[in-house]
Amino acid sequence: MNLDVTIRGIADVNRVLGTIAPNEARNLLRATVFDVAKDFAKEGAERAPKDQGVLAGAVKAKRERGTRTTIAATVRVAPQAFYWRFLEYGQGPDGVEHAMFLQTLQALRPDLDRRYLEIFVKKIVARLARKRKAAGG
Repeated sequence: MNLDVTIRGIADVNRVLGTIAPNEARNLLRATVFDVAKDFAKEGAERAPKDQGVLAGAVKAKRERGTRTTIAATVRVAPQAFYWRFLEYGQGPDGVEHAMFLQTLQALRPDLDRRYLEIFVKKIVARLARKRKAAGG
């Protein structure tokens, strides 16, 4: 079976994924949202105070369950680094507001659409190549 699909623009991507492969679309979006959360976690960890050794390694992205209509991922800080809140809001022992996660959000927000699209394109190209290889092509 040979299936030719021509895609021109985001509207075509939505139509094709929504009609031909809704499960694949959901999986692609899960992977994309999780990778965006991983980017946020990485940048947040880089902005964390370096003298707080546990904190940088404790920032992780986590895939969430979501609902039938939403896909979710969060950035969490492990329990051993509970003090991140005090550092974030300036209530720690140094009294300085580090605001590492707020700074990360402000830094990522301007080109979040571009990052999201780049990650999505990488994921869809990789999945199509895997499917093509599995089909023997």
